[in-house]
Amino acid sequence: MKYRTLGRTGIRVSQIGLGATQIGNLDVSPRRAEAVLKGALDGGVNFFDTAPRYFESEERIGRFLSHRKDEFTVATKCGPYRLRNEKGEYEAHRDYSRAGIHAAIERSRRRLRLERIGIVQFHGLPDDRSLWDEAYDALAEAKENGWVGAIGVSADGAVAVEAAKRYDWDTHEFNYNILYQDAVSDLFPLLRENDRGGIAKRPIANAVFLGNTYDEGAEANLLRERLRTFPLRDLAGSMPLIEFAIRFNLAQPLVHTMIIGTADPEHMQQNLAYGALDPLAPEMVNKAKAAFSALPH
Repeated sequence: MKYRTLGRTGIRVSQIGLGATQIGNLDVSPRRAEAVLKGALDGGVNFFDTAPRYFESEERIGRFLSHRKDEFTVATKCGPYRLRNEKGEYEAHRDYSRAGIHAAIERSRRRLRLERIGIVQFHGLPDDRSLWDEAYDALAEAKENGWVGAIGVSADGAVAVEAAKRYDWDTHEFNYNILYQDAVSDLFPLLRENDRGGIAKRPIANAVFLGNTYDEGAEANLLRERLRTFPLRDLAGSMPLIEFAIRFNLAQPLVHTMIIGTADPEHMQQNLAYGALDPLAPEMVNKAKAAFSALPH
């Protein structure tokens, strides 16, 4: 495994991180979740991305890895979250108030079994911009109190750029892959200027090029639409498409870590093997960028 420094946080993170969405799903057994988490850590992964929305993800990280807490960094989120009701069913909530954010961080600390969480990011931004200042101040206060080490946001598009200009984030989590290179023109200059840690989500484009259909959200549908005219197989040649996607992201220096989600230990090990390879050659990267620029936007 190779490592990069996560911007001004100074945290050394593995180039391949684990997106812990799937291991929190209720249809994934605790035993399988444990195998994925421990296999990732044993394979050199030291960055885990989670959120209170991901059902049992935080609890499982705390349960299976807390005895090795000095070996990795956890990035969790606040704003949207899920809590179990009296019937044991998960209910969705959304709270960007000062009290709500602080309560969410306290719940995450308890579930992760950590006194201090490495990174806490907003899971998207409040729709009401009048709440932005209160939300940011609450997160900054949590950092000042020592509850978290760094703060950031997970968001894309014009709203993310607007917030990135207004607030002093340490990290920014964003979509970046061969089919979604939008961040290059609007977000990357802000990351570079402010030395923010760059965390790429969906780095393998949800593997839509393999026909995966587990994610039917708007972002996944956009990737499928772009795939229709993107010459991915021609660009990759004989290279496995997952390898091509991972090595494309490795060629971007502002991607300090990319989070790949899986509940399959074998898939995870293959991702780690691809992540240990060199980035794509510059000429291949330039062809992929040119192909993306030619897509209708």
